[in-house]
Amino acid sequence: MMQQFFSNSYLFGGNAPYVEELYEAYLLNPDVPHASVVASFAERAKHGPIRTVTASADAEMGRKRVAVTQLIAAYRFLGTQWANLDPLQRQERPNIPELEPSFYGFTDADLDVVFNISNTYFGGETATLRDLLQSLRDTYCRSIGAEFQYITDPAQKRWMQERLCKRS
Repeated sequence: MMQQFFSNSYLFGGNAPYVEELYEAYLLNPDVPHASVVASFAERAKHGPIRTVTASADAEMGRKRVAVTQLIAAYRFLGTQWANLDPLQRQERPNIPELEPSFYGFTDADLDVVFNISNTYFGGETATLRDLLQSLRDTYCRSIGAEFQYITDPAQKRWMQERLCKRS
């Protein structure tokens, strides 16, 4: 039991050489003054609280670009759950918040913003959020859907994505 404890302890096992090195450094100079560190923190405290940087227009646009990528991924993973697979329309489509732009912080004013989608979606170089949403719904949520996110080979997955986006 103690052998198992020693082999898994932070003081023994793979960490033993590091702990020994720290101890050897301490033995060489056990009186390392901490006054300079304490003085540094005291000086920083005199300057007041830590300043935070407020979000700029560029930072907000960067957030929106990330949100577009997340929206595309959501349609790829969840779009088939919202596909129109009931020809008699007897069941309502499920509510999937991740497929709504508002889930990612977009407003109606963002629908006409143009985004570069060339690296994330194969429908073109750029598109407005409105056009991108329509393309995503046409690709992943119509009466014929494709579920391929389980494919582990990136080349095969990209091939499927390219073919689906060219179809719509």
